[in-house]
Amino acid sequence: MSSSKAPIGKTTALDAELFAIRLGVTKATSFDVKHIILITDSLSTARRAVDPAVHSGQAHSLAIICALRQFFAKSHDQLIDFWDCPSNAQWSLYHLVHDDVTKTRISAGLHLVTSLDALCSKSATSCLDAWRTSFGRPSYQGHHFLSLKGSNRKPFQPSYTKDGSWLPFIGESVTLCARAT
Repeated sequence: MSSSKAPIGKTTALDAELFAIRLGVTKATSFDVKHIILITDSLSTARRAVDPAVHSGQAHSLAIICALRQFFAKSHDQLIDFWDCPSNAQWSLYHLVHDDVTKTRISAGLHLVTSLDALCSKSATSCLDAWRTSFGRPSYQGHHFLSLKGSNRKPFQPSYTKDGSWLPFIGESVTLCARAT
């Protein structure tokens, strides 16, 4: 088994996974093989790997598609399989590779590459931090704000991710208010 590693720069885990798939596919297609098995814990990233649409890692996707096009052009019996291996499955080979990749640290150098998703995530985190700081002041919060607390009695914090900590409760309270009227 051979190994390929390269620095990716400042990026999200999704873009790093996409880059890893790119390295694996381009390396595997360079050999004289008929069947490639790509094992990942993120099938959504594997789908994105072969999606030419505009997204943060589009350059990786296009490189993967180009490599696969050349791979499939060699013969009609060429095959690639994407296998889902959840990280909690405790498969030793998966963990060996995962640990090797996540523990490797490579100096990024002078020309650091930053992905679009990483910039969006940094911006959203900065906005949330500013909002939390402002919202901690009673004069900013006002008197008509419903303070929601979790099972640990700590207040919920806002989140920009899908189904953030407030969204399920806001939906329930809107439903309750609608029923009460």
